[in-house]
Amino acid sequence: MIPDAKYYTPGDDISWLVKQFESLRYNSRWRLTDQLVPRKDAALVFHFGDRPRMMSPVNQQLPRFFIAPLVPTANSIMLKGLTDSLIAICKPTILSRILKISMIPGSKVYIPLSGTAFSRAWEMMNKYDDPEGRIKAFTKFILKLHPQVYTPDETDEMYEKILGSNFHTPLREVIGEFKVSERTVQRRFRERLGITPKMLSRIVKINTLWNSISTKETIDYHDIVFFGNYFDQAHFIKDFKAITGETPDFFFRRNLSVTKIMSGRGN
Repeated sequence: MIPDAKYYTPGDDISWLVKQFESLRYNSRWRLTDQLVPRKDAALVFHFGDRPRMMSPVNQQLPRFFIAPLVPTANSIMLKGLTDSLIAICKPTILSRILKISMIPGSKVYIPLSGTAFSRAWEMMNKYDDPEGRIKAFTKFILKLHPQVYTPDETDEMYEKILGSNFHTPLREVIGEFKVSERTVQRRFRERLGITPKMLSRIVKINTLWNSISTKETIDYHDIVFFGNYFDQAHFIKDFKAITGETPDFFFRRNLSVTKIMSGRGN
């Protein structure tokens, strides 16, 4: 059984933070386990039914609400029972800035949200059974939390530049436009994204190659090595496995329907 996933475009009043809303529902007594491949964004996650469980790299029961930060390697997640979740895919540098929190998860695979504000937001969204109602409640909560117009700072701009370069422009050249020391850049990215600029670039590259490979019947390693600016085929396979947890041959041979949904790529 495949989870039912629906996707919603945020309104103009909250698009400065949210890139997409995802509604996820799954109802079965059978366990469903699959990979969650690293993404280039962060997420505010709210569970209104049974809570999923992360199986690896750390076995942890997920809370009712939390931040799913950028991670360098794939996680394994398990659904069982009634899953009823709303996920707000956010721009990570903005999310961490308005919440005044570090995006470094430490020993957990998620960043907990303490205090009464998010508890009230969860309760407000839980009054609705439909994603549209929950999205309206979430939007109202965020606009109350940050009512002023958001002005991007240098770290926001650097993050967008790296995404926009799509790994074809050398990372050092992209960062060099901002006239900031490498040490400062590393520190800012670790705090605001939880990962380094280099790791962000690698995640962008692997996801771009995933899009490219998934449209073809066979994997042409020669084209991938050239398109991805890899030294050789072995380098590509090593990089792909380090991030997805699987070799490209194994990954693209299996059914990726659930993986795409878990990784926010079902749309």
